[in-house]
Amino acid sequence: MAVSLVGRNSHRLGRNMDEDEMARGLDHLMEQNETELPFLASYGADMDGAGIDVDALFSGVETFLSSRGVKFTHNAESIKLNSISIKKHEEGLLLEVEHEHLPLVNSDLERVGFFQGTLSESKSKLSVVLQMWGGEHRRFIERLVEHCAQ
Repeated sequence: MAVSLVGRNSHRLGRNMDEDEMARGLDHLMEQNETELPFLASYGADMDGAGIDVDALFSGVETFLSSRGVKFTHNAESIKLNSISIKKHEEGLLLEVEHEHLPLVNSDLERVGFFQGTLSESKSKLSVVLQMWGGEHRRFIERLVEHCAQ
């Protein structure tokens, strides 16, 4: 079976590179792709609250809701929609919901990126501090938005 290598580095890939060449190649690749994206801090923030960029996290939630066509009101400190309130908090974003039959269980609030989560026994009140913004967190908010729109 023949392998055809095409591209700028094809001559280097065709032979075995020594460790120094591979290290330089990786460094070069990282330099080429280095981009400053401050909003990414909210994806992997320290979970003690100290490394969380609350403004970037807030902006991520705002952008997410807008991209989904969700109607909400907001100012520099909070977002409100239906029975959902999202406020900047010193340790992340405080998400509070008051709506009947929330589609949640306590373990939903114990995952990575959720802090100080409480769900009432009747499942009609929720309070949690959001400290990260990833796929699981987007799905969580999306689920709440869909439920509270009913």
